[in-house]
Order: sequence, then C-alpha cells, then structure tokens
Amino acid sequence: MVSPRLRLAAALTLVGAALSASAARAAGWHYYDPECPVALGADKAMKFVAMQPKKNIDRVCDVLPDTGATVIALDAPDAELREMNWDIRVVRDVDGDGEPAESDTVLRLPLQKFRNGMVNFDVDIRTPGKYALYARLSSDDSAKDYVGRHHFTVGLIDNTELYAYVFFGLLVAGVGGRFGYVALKKRQVAA
Repeated sequence: MVSPRLRLAAALTLVGAALSASAARAAGWHYYDPECPVALGADKAMKFVAMQPKKNIDRVCDVLPDTGATVIALDAPDAELREMNWDIRVVRDVDGDGEPAESDTVLRLPLQKFRNGMVNFDVDIRTPGKYALYARLSSDDSAKDYVGRHHFTVGLIDNTELYAYVFFGLLVAGVGGRFGYVALKKRQVAA
C-alpha cells in the first residue's frame, strides 16, 4: 500500500514537471516569437521566423533545435521596403558586419522585389552551428540601401536548455532517492 505522503510527493512532482516545461518555454527554451525583428537601419525592420515542420511545430527566432529542412519567413510591413530589390541570404555566421563571402553562403535567393512584403523559402542546413540571415534591400537607383543581419543557431544546445536538463535530472534523482529511502525504512520497520 502506498502512503498518502508518497502519493502527495508523486503528484507534486508531476505538477512541477508540467509547470517547469511551460516555464522553460517562456524562458526561450523553445522560443516562439513570430515578430522577431531584423533591424535594417535607423527606422526600418522586417520580421523573421523559422520553422522545421518535419520535426516539430515550433516557430523559432534564434535557436533551431535540429539540422535539416527549414522554412524561413520574412515580412516587411513598410511600404518603402516592398518597392526595393531584396538580396536575401542564409550564411554561416562569421565575425564582421560587411558583405558575406560567397564561400559562407548556404542559400541565396535571386535578387527581386517582393511587393507583398513577404517571402518564405526552404533551406536545408546540414551542419550544426551559428548562422545568420543577411538581408540587403536597395532602391532601383541604389540611392537607398538597407542592410540587416539576424543571427541564429542550428542544432546546438544553448546554456538555458542544458541547465533545464541538469535541473530535471537532479529533480528525478532526488525524488527517486526519496522514494527509495522511504521504501527501505518501511522494510526495516516491517522486519
């Protein structure tokens, strides 16, 4: 027969595990921000979101959990940006703010205007690491030029996720140890 204290401890453990999952999501563990900005200059920005629909349904801003097929969506609500030529690339994230080298380019969309202000595209990122979305929007006469980068990781565990795993492991070990201790004491008393 299981004591009421053990039932209470088990119930509290289950509730704690359920609440810690939502807290981990809120802390950015599985980050969801459909309006993650890509700054393009003094007062211009576009929105970035990435998804890996074959692996999960999370929309992420800066941490993709796995390598593989990824969908990236961009939205520029500003009417001026919709009339510009968009040079969009996914590049390996290297130090520096200048034009990315072609050797670092994973995917480059053809230079074109997106008059509806939106574009989504598929990219297959096969290697874990740090990446960036590079966006250069320029007017037809090249008088105006807006450049922005959005940094993200693919297939890497960030510190927050690592701490959550360690905390959960310690919680399971503590609760299991407590159950084992109580069971041992009961056997000793019964003997």
